[in-house]
Amino acid sequence: MMKGRPILGVISGFFFGVFAGISLFLWGVIDLHSVLLWILPLVGIALGLVMAAWAPFGSDPVTQTPAAPAPPPEVTREDTGSDDAG
Repeated sequence: MMKGRPILGVISGFFFGVFAGISLFLWGVIDLHSVLLWILPLVGIALGLVMAAWAPFGSDPVTQTPAAPAPPPEVTREDTGSDDAG
């Protein structure tokens, strides 16, 4: 069973690979007829699946206990701004 979001990983990995290929082509690093333009989206899909299988990156949020809320501050007579003198 895969935890995380595999569909989101596949989609985002695909777009990452496509845009990385477009950027490399526009910067003149690779040619338009390069096979790397087909390989980068596939590598992005694979990396997206790996990242989705590995997510969530922290510990299990169900086992974490929330911190206790801080007690409210005590209100003193000087804090209220009331003047009893008159």
